Amino acid sequence: MDNPNIIEEAPCIAACAINQDARDYVQLIARGRFEEAFQLVRSKNPFPASCGRICTRRCEEACRRSAVDEPIAIAWLKRFLADKDLDLPQEKPPQEYPEKIAIIGAGPAGLSAANDLALMGYQCVIFEELLEPGGMLSVGVPRYRLPRQSLDKDINETLSLGVELRTGVKIGKDLPIDSLFQEGFKAVFVAIGAHRPSRLNIPGEDLPGVIPALELFRKISIGGGVKIGHKVAIIGGGDTALDAARTALRIGAREASLVYRRSLEEMPCEEEGRREAEEEGIKFFLLAAPVEILGKNKVETLKCIRMRLGDPDSSGRRRPIPIPGSEFTLEVDKVLVAIGQSPELDTFSKAGIRITPKDLIGVDEETMATSRPGVFAGGDAVLVGGTLIEAVAHGKRAARAIHSYLRGEKPVMPQRPSPLKDLSPQRLSLIKRTPRERMSTLPVESRLRDFGEVELGYSDQLAVAEARRCLNCGAGAVVDPELCAACLTCVRVCPYDVPEISQEERVAKIGPDCQSCGICVVECPARAITLKDRYEDQGRIALERALQTFSLKDGRPRIITFLCQYDPHCAGLSQVLDEAGENVRAVEVSCVGKIDPLLILKAFEMGVDGVVVAACSPGDCPFQKGHSWAKKRFDHLVVHIAALGMERQRLQWFSPSPREQFLRKLGGMLEELKKLGAVSSHN
Repeated sequence: MDNPNIIEEAPCIAACAINQDARDYVQLIARGRFEEAFQLVRSKNPFPASCGRICTRRCEEACRRSAVDEPIAIAWLKRFLADKDLDLPQEKPPQEYPEKIAIIGAGPAGLSAANDLALMGYQCVIFEELLEPGGMLSVGVPRYRLPRQSLDKDINETLSLGVELRTGVKIGKDLPIDSLFQEGFKAVFVAIGAHRPSRLNIPGEDLPGVIPALELFRKISIGGGVKIGHKVAIIGGGDTALDAARTALRIGAREASLVYRRSLEEMPCEEEGRREAEEEGIKFFLLAAPVEILGKNKVETLKCIRMRLGDPDSSGRRRPIPIPGSEFTLEVDKVLVAIGQSPELDTFSKAGIRITPKDLIGVDEETMATSRPGVFAGGDAVLVGGTLIEAVAHGKRAARAIHSYLRGEKPVMPQRPSPLKDLSPQRLSLIKRTPRERMSTLPVESRLRDFGEVELGYSDQLAVAEARRCLNCGAGAVVDPELCAACLTCVRVCPYDVPEISQEERVAKIGPDCQSCGICVVECPARAITLKDRYEDQGRIALERALQTFSLKDGRPRIITFLCQYDPHCAGLSQVLDEAGENVRAVEVSCVGKIDPLLILKAFEMGVDGVVVAACSPGDCPFQKGHSWAKKRFDHLVVHIAALGMERQRLQWFSPSPREQFLRKLGGMLEELKKLGAVSSHN
């Protein structure tokens, strides 16, 4: 890194609006440490179950794995953790502050601010116009994408921190903003969302049967019946438009046609949702725009015109231009409009809060502070069309700024990291291709019967397998220049050709293309290389824990078995060994290529009678040459073991597959060790 003031980070982390530690929780999942992973997620994101389902996945778009094959399923892995119902210890604030804070709106921005402020020690009261919390997540996202119980799980976690919720209260109508300060609140966070639908501004849009998509969702969410008709047209190309089309089919429409003025590539919707909509039979009329809605006393026909794409507009997408004489019509019973929303701001402009020319609340982008002292704002009220994670980011940023405001301090916002550079073409060719783990979904014929969730989630096995595809960007090897002897060992052994020797400084340097295989760490004769991955200890801690659990009274042989966490054949093997009733303990490592021979020797020094390395088959190792280097070290260690006077039978290399054969070999080894006696008796 040339500029020390620039923080470079894994692209998935840098791309996230809250800089969620995606790489780290994915690495924890890969190691089977689910509770730790969920604690890490929840420490930054109050909406793990919701984000795991409907996040726009900027992290996955930035994932460097995309250049190899497919991005890591980061959002699905977050959902996997949230769905496991892991009990997190209730965090206690470091201290309690006397100031009360009012939050207007119980959507993701408001709840996120309340969550962080409560953890800081503030009493928060949320005022919500609707009768239930969640904002647009509650009334604007269908249950087949975000089940109510999943949303409630996220919301209740925040409310359990002592946050008070008052529903059915409309600020301005039921309670003026000024009265909040008179009631004793010292700061106000405005997170009202954007619930006023945008208009098409074409003839006929006031005919009965033209319905804003949000109105349709709201009626369904409160249990109201909706007569949708047989043929429905949906105007728009975002997630709301897709949801409206798919919802129409679920409430009785026989045909749903989505009309979008740009091309398929420029649709701002989530790709998985679009694919599922296609499977369900949604028709797409692309490069088309509505020009008139026709009918006698109700909608009967939608008149559209073909479009072509011109130069990019302010959004960066190519501007759609009508093609003269290309009009066509669709026979329809209903027209659902999903072209955006805007906030209702009359109350706030009257309260002395600046409104921008784009009819949004004006804020300082760093602190979310408005023009009125003590009033902050975030979410769709300041950024219409924003995403769930952006709303969460606004709430968290406002919470930090409100704390600084109330304490009379200058707000200090975390520095946003810059993403690591793309992997070099040379490196890409050396990384093993592994397809992304697919998530199972409901059959199409089952989806359209009700609002059951379409995507069914990952099993433990699939989640771990998917997490192990992660390249661990930015957490690879690092060289201590004080210890490095510039011996070229790391250059020679690295299967990815990453290390370089600086001729000027005469030290090795390992760049951000490192894949964390750990081979150089073990092979370095000067012990000058370590892995930056804070969850990687190469089995040291696990070995110490295993040694403490051995029975020392019955005289049975004690065996340590090193298991590769990245080998699916090792899944569940630790529990099998623990339940076998023998003195066999498992030590899990993220690759047997990272096992230091000194660690095996330490096991013998601590009184272990035998050591087994359970390694994957050649070619199965996710790290290039990881298996072969591990086997070379093992064979070399066998020679040293013999030189120390220990029997060859005490150190074994077994494949964990097939499991029955592995267990038989292990049983045979136990019998051999019984004959040989304890290692200590030979010393």
